[in-house]
Amino acid sequence: MNHRIPTLLLAGALAFTAAPAWAGDLAQVVSADESVAPSGEAAVIDHGHVDMGALIVDGQAQFKARDDSQPTPVWRDPKDVVFAVDDKALQTLPETNDFAFTGAQPGSQVWVIPQTEVAGVPWLGWNTQAPSLTEVADRGVNIEFLGHSGPGDFSLFLQNGGFEAPQLLFSTAEHGEDSLWVDLHTHTHANWTFTEPGAHKVGLRLTTTTTSGEELATDAVLNFAVGPDAATPQAADAARSLPFEPTTASAGFAGLPMWAWWTVGIVLALVVLGALGAALRGVRRG
Repeated sequence: MNHRIPTLLLAGALAFTAAPAWAGDLAQVVSADESVAPSGEAAVIDHGHVDMGALIVDGQAQFKARDDSQPTPVWRDPKDVVFAVDDKALQTLPETNDFAFTGAQPGSQVWVIPQTEVAGVPWLGWNTQAPSLTEVADRGVNIEFLGHSGPGDFSLFLQNGGFEAPQLLFSTAEHGEDSLWVDLHTHTHANWTFTEPGAHKVGLRLTTTTTSGEELATDAVLNFAVGPDAATPQAADAARSLPFEPTTASAGFAGLPMWAWWTVGIVLALVVLGALGAALRGVRRG
């Protein structure tokens, strides 16, 4: 399923704290002359604003993290970045089933990179504002969830206000969207949730069609260190070195367990055998 993100900037409240946001939080200009960090330049980001996005370089799409946590924005290779999410990011789930997709029980605590900025916590979103992208892309980009590696469950969701139900995008505990559509010139933030501390990776694929009809694609694996020791060098090393062996409930049939695959196979086999039997009976009658 493809979920469409409108060009209007989403400035919703974090579901757990109902903290207000204002339009200026998401109003930004991305210029064509912003610097790109050399590959291999390590960075640990434990606060401040970062967007995932695409640059088009020599006709190829490159998935990058626009690090705006410092005075001058710089685009970084996601494999060089670790997002440190310590216990300042802990939020308590409401005593409802509205957040069952997180994989955690109502009233329990989860670590959240929130939709609205919180001091001392990374503020991670995505944008389609880079001039190198907007000058060649036809309408926008598609972002596909490639899965999650790490303990517990991961989910990504939007909430447009404290009284609205959360809008699930990606989840390893409950089937959400396979991908989401993002129009050009969009800047959006969402809630990234983790149920267990430790090293985590989240895989994303960005695809777009150029105005000339060419298909461009680029993948990224985001690194997260989650928990009370998230800001330590050891946690960053663990996040970078964690193998990406994705699990996801959002990958449709790809996320089914083996028993489900066997069930699908048996059903298909019975359908084929039934069709063959009907055909043979028809031949005999003829």
